[in-house]
Amino acid sequence: MNKIRSWIEIQELPKHIAVVFRIVLGGVLAWYVTGDFDWLVFFITLLSVFFIANGAFISNEYFDYETDKLNRTRLGGERQSVTSTGGTRVLVNGLIPKKQALIAALVFFLMAMPLGLLLQFGLGTGPLTIPFGAAGILIAWFYTAPPVKAAYRGFGEIFMAIAYMLLIIMVYYTQAGFSWFPFIIALTQLFAVPAIKILRAFPDSKADEAAGKRTLVVIFGKKAMSYVYIILMSMAVILFIPAFVFADVIFALVTIVPAYFLLKSVWAVLNKEWQNQAGLARACKLGFLGLMFSPLMLSLTFILDGFLGG
Repeated sequence: MNKIRSWIEIQELPKHIAVVFRIVLGGVLAWYVTGDFDWLVFFITLLSVFFIANGAFISNEYFDYETDKLNRTRLGGERQSVTSTGGTRVLVNGLIPKKQALIAALVFFLMAMPLGLLLQFGLGTGPLTIPFGAAGILIAWFYTAPPVKAAYRGFGEIFMAIAYMLLIIMVYYTQAGFSWFPFIIALTQLFAVPAIKILRAFPDSKADEAAGKRTLVVIFGKKAMSYVYIILMSMAVILFIPAFVFADVIFALVTIVPAYFLLKSVWAVLNKEWQNQAGLARACKLGFLGLMFSPLMLSLTFILDGFLGG
């Protein structure tokens, strides 16, 4: 039972919620524009993305082993939750052999590939389906894997922003073809995703630096990156505006929910709460909640407008 629990834990299933919300957003936007929705395509896309995300989470755990082993200041301590930082500690605590984790990550990536073939050639989702999927796998793998090791060279945040944006556009594409519409609506993600990634690197910075993981926080320091966080999150809030342009204002008001959490997080960082562990944990949690709610509330905006709008 302990072994099963460890395999469940290393998959970071609670974090899949953030992925699912973005899949839903891509699907909702496609339905909003076309009025049609293919549930089979949606569920196969969902399953393929689940496999890729699992491969990403487990491979990151494998390649982050050294920094996770050194990490004594992560948020959450030894407990694992959706808001904790510094990995699950499953490999660090020896609950699963490292080699098995690496094999599992590769297997998950491989399992996603035939689903991509099925979508493109069996269900006719378009010629960009496989390139989108391949890009997702490459970003997920090289986020921490050599020779790229994006997260170790200061551009992990860019990888994260592209990955989540690509996810929304890909899901839209499999339902309705290519369009700039999902990109415009989801622009807030391009700023909020790297911002929360930056802030969540604060408690792990000492271990990261010792292990040679040069995140932006390690390179430029916490003070400088706190200002970057404030700018990025403020831009993320401003970029809820397209929802008000394309949908009825009354329905777009639901985006006030994620905006509230994001701005509360910005205020906490502006007040330098990041300088103590409790304040940093609070700022991270608020930012994470805002990030989680943003695709959900954007989806709700266009569902309401689609059904009730004029």
